[in-house]
Amino acid sequence: MTTPIYLGIDLGTSAVKILAMTADGQVLAKERGDYPTLSPQPGWNEQSPLAWWEATCSTLRRLLDGLGGVEVAGVGFSGQLNGFVLVDAAGEPIGDALIWLDIRAADISARLNVEDGPLIKAISHNQVTPIAVLPKLRWVAEHQPDKLARARKLFLVKDFILWKLTGIQATDPSDAAATGMMDYKNRQWSPELCAMAGVDPAILPPIRRSDEVVGHITAEASALCGIAPGVPVVAGAGDVTALSVGCGVIEKGVLAVTLGTAGHVVLSEDRHPDGASGEVWELSHAVADKTIWLGLVMSGGLSISWLRSILQGMDYAEISRLAEASPAGARGVTFLPFLEGASTPYHQPEARAAFVGLSSSHGTGDMIRAVLEGVAYNIRECIDLFEAQGAEIHEVRIGEGGSRIQQWCQIIADVANRPVRLLAEMDASALGAAALACAGATGEPVGVVADRVVSLAGGFVPDPAAVKVYEETFHVYQEAVGRLMPRS
Repeated sequence: MTTPIYLGIDLGTSAVKILAMTADGQVLAKERGDYPTLSPQPGWNEQSPLAWWEATCSTLRRLLDGLGGVEVAGVGFSGQLNGFVLVDAAGEPIGDALIWLDIRAADISARLNVEDGPLIKAISHNQVTPIAVLPKLRWVAEHQPDKLARARKLFLVKDFILWKLTGIQATDPSDAAATGMMDYKNRQWSPELCAMAGVDPAILPPIRRSDEVVGHITAEASALCGIAPGVPVVAGAGDVTALSVGCGVIEKGVLAVTLGTAGHVVLSEDRHPDGASGEVWELSHAVADKTIWLGLVMSGGLSISWLRSILQGMDYAEISRLAEASPAGARGVTFLPFLEGASTPYHQPEARAAFVGLSSSHGTGDMIRAVLEGVAYNIRECIDLFEAQGAEIHEVRIGEGGSRIQQWCQIIADVANRPVRLLAEMDASALGAAALACAGATGEPVGVVADRVVSLAGGFVPDPAAVKVYEETFHVYQEAVGRLMPRS
């Protein structure tokens, strides 16, 4: 008898990652398929939804061919937040999708916060930023009204692939909450916020539970992707919620740091964060009656990917070796990790990165270490912010691609002055998506499935000497940020 497997499809910023696991969490195979980001103007970042679909189908076929005759028992999704696709009456995308990195709506975002900020915060539980779908749609309404006039459906990133696989339009509360247009309390689209965006709520997807089976693989999709017709498909979750499940961030006190393109600092709580400052992002959890507190490091893993491109693709082992050869504090070099703007706790998308303290005596290792430390400092700011809001953190976990750099994990442990546990599966979002598929197909609670499939693999203990150095250099970093980017 064939063992049933569950597929997690993670539509990330640069690629789709697909993971196949058994019900007990054994990862049988992983594949990825890349797609480009287009930047037709500074601050504009777009992707082709058809490129997502083509990459998903080819990656699924490759994965399933490699596994042989397996029984797919369920499919779940994770997806980059705050991208959207408009589709016309013929079912064709109206141009490319604006993704989360697109900040063309910065001026509109600022205007909305001045004119309607308190109302937006009261309904959505988050302040609006240029990343969010709400101001992006407002920009389309003001600059490309013909597109909205032609639109019959709007899809968020993962939901476009769900539709292509099942013919069903649906989303989940975590993806909907991130748009800035959801009534957080009632888990429904807010008429007031949709009006601010300039969009008819009728074109938006119905909001369903993350682990709810919302459709099944169609015969047409089966022929393209290789999954058998009739396989159940759950709504899935935005990448932050999916990675929270894949990191086992279910009970209070467990915090996870993930180092994908963006860095995410996630904590599960039973209460809402204090909304006075608006510095903590709040997203719906896949587990009922829980909420996710999010600290967003815009250029987390992107910072080291950028540096690797300059260093002509230096491998991670060499990066870790060179970083280890430079002492804590990088011999006085400080990196401000704002290549694509600053999010938590600054909310300044126009901010940009900088090296501070460079001289001709510094080498490659010092710059690498400074980049790793700069991201770690921003992560610590998120942790400090959570604690200032009254959170009690008793365990820290780390995962995603950047965690393969062991020296980075150690630096984060030292900067945060906390033991850090390494997640066995780096692709936490894809694992979380597969866990949601398993929960939906079997009827088990999400927390029960997550507890079973998430495992840890070693850890990093703070080095007292490095901790002492970082207490000083963290303040140097904060002073440098204050000079570059004064907070209002």
